[in-house]
Amino acid sequence: MNPDTLKSEKDRYLDGLTLFEESVLKPDHKLRECAKNQGCYEELMRVREDILDYLHSVRKMAETN
Repeated sequence: MNPDTLKSEKDRYLDGLTLFEESVLKPDHKLRECAKNQGCYEELMRVREDILDYLHSVRKMAETN
């Protein structure tokens, strides 16, 4: 039996959210180099922080439901 089937839908959602958050946190050197070349590195990092803040708010809502 697949252990994921034993998890609740909420737990699976939170697992998915965690993996997505990890993908945002993981440095993408090619993307960052492109941002530097285009002169928007600081803006890229600001968007990254905005997305992480949003993900944290989604997690809080999901955990309370």
